[in-house]
Amino acid sequence: MGIAVTAFTDKGLVRAANEDALLVGGWTCQAEAGSLVQMRFGDDTPFVAAVADGMGGHVGGNLASRVALAAVAELAPGWETADDVAEGLQEANERVFQVGQNVELLGMGTTIAGICVLADEVVAFNVGDSRVYGISDGVLQQLSIDDAILDAQGRPTHTITQALGQRLPVEPHLSILPRHGAGYLLCSDGVSGMMPDERLAEAVRQTDPADAAATIIDAVRRAGAQDNFSFVLISVSAAASE
Repeated sequence: MGIAVTAFTDKGLVRAANEDALLVGGWTCQAEAGSLVQMRFGDDTPFVAAVADGMGGHVGGNLASRVALAAVAELAPGWETADDVAEGLQEANERVFQVGQNVELLGMGTTIAGICVLADEVVAFNVGDSRVYGISDGVLQQLSIDDAILDAQGRPTHTITQALGQRLPVEPHLSILPRHGAGYLLCSDGVSGMMPDERLAEAVRQTDPADAAATIIDAVRRAGAQDNFSFVLISVSAAASE
């Protein structure tokens, strides 16, 4: 029983700073030069992990992702249902918006994508174009919905349609899944934009999560790592009732 996590965040090869941030349990990270972190947690719930990809320039983007994840970390211990998750994301949106009223931070915002593990179910959530994938029997399936304008071929562009920090209430995407025991991949578009789903699927089929992580890191860097890139690989045990 329990939850195993492998996490990584990095500014990439082009950007001057890292505007991505990670939340795993109560741990947050916004490292400039990525290092692989592996953690194991007991079965205490709720357990929340998330990736946030900030925008609005060096200062604003860095801060937006941290403010959003700090809000989630504060609120998550009280989450018991998917409705609680949705309300928490609304509160995170409001906090980022309020900080962004500073004249030097106008326009800042952040995506968020994550999972909330409860006793008998897992709630996947996102706002923006950071992604949540489910991993079951070697099959990778996108659970999140990209809030992005599509190009002529129907592929999501980098122009997003909502983010935490906007004046209007956000409309979080939620997927409620039975807790049968499965894996999850959370990532910013610095990963999904550099690796097609087929390559990601090949990477996560590896038995050792450290090997899967190394494959993702190498592929993104070989592709140029033009953006900050962050991901969290999570293995969640089945519910005790099973």
